[in-house]
Amino acid sequence: MKKILALTLVSALMAGCGGGSSGGDLEADNPDNGSGSDSSQGDGDNGSGTPTDQVTALDGTWKKDCGPVEGQEHYDIVTVTHDRGAFTSSIENFRDASCTLPLEYSPNPTASGTYTVGEEVSLSDGVTATKMDSHITQFNGAPFDINDYNIFYIQNNILYIGEGDADTPQTRPATLDYDRPYYRIN
Repeated sequence: MKKILALTLVSALMAGCGGGSSGGDLEADNPDNGSGSDSSQGDGDNGSGTPTDQVTALDGTWKKDCGPVEGQEHYDIVTVTHDRGAFTSSIENFRDASCTLPLEYSPNPTASGTYTVGEEVSLSDGVTATKMDSHITQFNGAPFDINDYNIFYIQNNILYIGEGDADTPQTRPATLDYDRPYYRIN
């Protein structure tokens, strides 16, 4: 149950979290991001990642608009904030497609943890995404210990994360979810 909950949360978060661009969009969106290739922190599969004191293209607050929760009969709005290697997230659950009627007796989960941005990876659709590794350390205020390996891609302040969940670097998603992206709100 803990693993299913974590994978659902990570999927909603990221999401958790990951992606670059095939052109100069990352640098144009955040000129102070740096490449992350000179870090001594690992990203789970290649030994390089973003130091926790470095601004990344993910830094800021991102919001996923109201939409259906895959495999469920409700809708949600997800907000994630990234700040120099740390993240927080919240999920608001609703009964209706307009996200105006809260889902009764449903928790609106929160989570926090750390992340590193790794190397770029070319996808089969021609997009160059970026690897991202996340470690969820808190869930609804309780200690948690779940790792997630994902990819992300940012274009025009829109964040796309990998489809699916991965608890090992070898099972990291190889495609992006273009249906429910996150939009930068600051």
